[in-house]
Amino acid sequence: MKTKRPISPRVPVTIEIVLGDVPLRSREAGKLLAISPWTLKNWRCSKPPVGPAFIKLGGVVCYRFRDLVEYLDKRTVRPERPAPFYRRTRVEELGLKYPGLFQFVESQVRARVPYPRIAAAVQERWGERVSDQVLSNFYMLRVWPRILEEERSEAEKKKSPGLS
Repeated sequence: MKTKRPISPRVPVTIEIVLGDVPLRSREAGKLLAISPWTLKNWRCSKPPVGPAFIKLGGVVCYRFRDLVEYLDKRTVRPERPAPFYRRTRVEELGLKYPGLFQFVESQVRARVPYPRIAAAVQERWGERVSDQVLSNFYMLRVWPRILEEERSEAEKKKSPGLS
């Protein structure tokens, strides 16, 4: 006795999906897009239709995998500017405006000159006011990490003197 084969076998996720030609039903496409199948239906029925491209096979609506990927790619937002992980400190902004200010403040902070004296010197030389908080932020965000890195590299050089 022959075994019956299903009329419309579901295609397992295999190489064919990588090729992009496998038709996916609304439920599968919705899972892929992380939306409801009803949302897909509403998009198809709107005038004009919105959403990803679809195929009508008889009474069944299908989506090609590559069309869904293309739809997602078109809607992917990539920021034009870099992420704001690096924000200039006030001292760096003033350093762009006044040549030498940045280096002066960095050398004074490294020499452990009190912040009020550094602020007074900046006010006198460049006519800009900087607060103790601005100088503290500059030290914590820019100078101190550099000092640590320099100390770390010095320690590495002392550990392995024969390599350089």
